[in-house]
Amino acid sequence: MQLAPGRIHGLLGANGVGKTTLLACLCRHTFATAGTVLIDGIDPAVDSTVLARTCFIREDQRYPDQFRLGTVLEVAPAFYPTWDPGVAARLIERFRLPLATRAKKLSRGQRSALAITIALASGAPYTVLDEPYLGLDAGARAIFYEELLVAYGAAADDAVRRTFIVSTHLVDEAAELLEEVVLLDSGRLVFAGSTEDASTLAFRARGGRDAVHTVAAGRSVVEERSLGPVLTAVVLGPVSAQDHARAGYAGVELSPLTLQELVAVVGEHRLGAQLAAPWRGSTPAPQPLTCGSASSGKDPS
Repeated sequence: MQLAPGRIHGLLGANGVGKTTLLACLCRHTFATAGTVLIDGIDPAVDSTVLARTCFIREDQRYPDQFRLGTVLEVAPAFYPTWDPGVAARLIERFRLPLATRAKKLSRGQRSALAITIALASGAPYTVLDEPYLGLDAGARAIFYEELLVAYGAAADDAVRRTFIVSTHLVDEAAELLEEVVLLDSGRLVFAGSTEDASTLAFRARGGRDAVHTVAAGRSVVEERSLGPVLTAVVLGPVSAQDHARAGYAGVELSPLTLQELVAVVGEHRLGAQLAAPWRGSTPAPQPLTCGSASSGKDPS
């Protein structure tokens, strides 16, 4: 798959499907046992200088216990040539970060706020955040989402706009930010594309039991729930105009799943293989994971 530059990508999937491992491989924090990762067409295993264009904030991001928070922020610019002190100062104030507190004394939420501050102030063209909001209350998460959009919108055009890859379980909360999504299941890629296209992977049919079964005939029904005479079924695949016409005639309501619902259904029923097959059309030859434009360096294939 290829992650287009200048976009906000959401990395989605249930616990344990490989999200953190994928991100760590992308930023060379761990070594892939197979396959290839390219950043701007360059394999970081061959030319590690490309990693200077990345910033990876882990879910369990830690800092030296003896460092005060202010010391961490004094050291951070040495790792990021595009560091923006103005962004750092603004986030320190907005998150009310206690600069004199030692890292080992920080709460979970304060560690997350510090990590977010470093990520957004880094200015890194490829900024990767793995569950960055852990321990943050609703107000602090709102600050994160707002500042993420500010950082993303700082560039005038996609040619220089930063690329963000965000792993999250709070899918509904982050859905409006995401332009592209990558969905994983059991260590395999299920889908990579626009959020609009992701909405065609499955839909909900609601109505009388017999009517729903008629509308869903010949389709893969992965879940059914009844409430009195009303049946709600989750059906795989896109909805055609013919489906809508047949549903309207039968008195059945059709609606797409939200991203959160899609992730939950895929995780609960292990639907990776079923969803990936029609999306890909046929089983493709293994392809490298690429970030950036194929024309920006070496040929990614």
